[in-house]
Amino acid sequence: MPKILTPEQQAGYRANGFLSPLDALTPDEVARYREALRETEARLGGSLMDIDRKYRGNLHFLCGWMDELIHHPKILDAVEDLIGPDILLYTSRFFIKEPHSETIAAWHQDSTYFGLRPYEHVTAWVALSNVPRQAGPMEFAVGSHIRGQLRQRSKMVKNSVNTAGQIIVEWFDRSQTEFGVLAPGQFSLHHTCTVHQSGPNQSVERRIGIALSFIPTRVRHVGTQRMPACLVRGDDTYSHFDLQPRPRVDFGVAETQRHETSFKAYLDSFYEQLALVEKDIPANAASFMH
Repeated sequence: MPKILTPEQQAGYRANGFLSPLDALTPDEVARYREALRETEARLGGSLMDIDRKYRGNLHFLCGWMDELIHHPKILDAVEDLIGPDILLYTSRFFIKEPHSETIAAWHQDSTYFGLRPYEHVTAWVALSNVPRQAGPMEFAVGSHIRGQLRQRSKMVKNSVNTAGQIIVEWFDRSQTEFGVLAPGQFSLHHTCTVHQSGPNQSVERRIGIALSFIPTRVRHVGTQRMPACLVRGDDTYSHFDLQPRPRVDFGVAETQRHETSFKAYLDSFYEQLALVEKDIPANAASFMH
């Protein structure tokens, strides 16, 4: 029996490639996480989007509040209804757009540079702020995950919230799209092959989202090195990843080392996968920015 999603929601996710909105955090939890983010950014010396890029990802290795968030039962219940009870968090990443900023994400798929097979990775995108149409929410191409991996090229997009600046460079069906408008504490779920984009934040409020990348323990990484991951629910009988312990001390010595090591591993894997998937893309491949 499903834990939280209705059969209709499960069927909708499989047909459309996404599900939104879903409720997770209470107003008190949102306020607490917002304050924890403010304190973390103050400690690090600036916005997570402006300082060393390693801090945009995997803060769950460093901070207890982020470790708590990736284990949130309402999020994991929904994820379990889609991929089963044995769940790894592969990575977490902040996507913050300042008020009246031009930062965008062009049409892309999450699957391209992760190197995870089979394509069962699901992203929970958690809002810590209002994310109305004016704030540049995610826009999903309905059913686009069904085609699987599309051609995508990096270093193509200015003002990209994605550090790779990537964009799809082949045709896909955009005849039907939906926006992932969210209230604080809500989240969306999308399949790793679902094509999506987001526009600039034209609102007066900071747009704060956290992408949590969940995979079932049966999924493998196809790169040349073993990758770290966190077991957040169930059991891991496959041992495809190096399981990481939960943080005990915020920014502790061991925690900082694990974060540094994980950042290097993910960066090396990213460049390895980028070289593989982009080597055969024709120079005149068309992009679909708009």
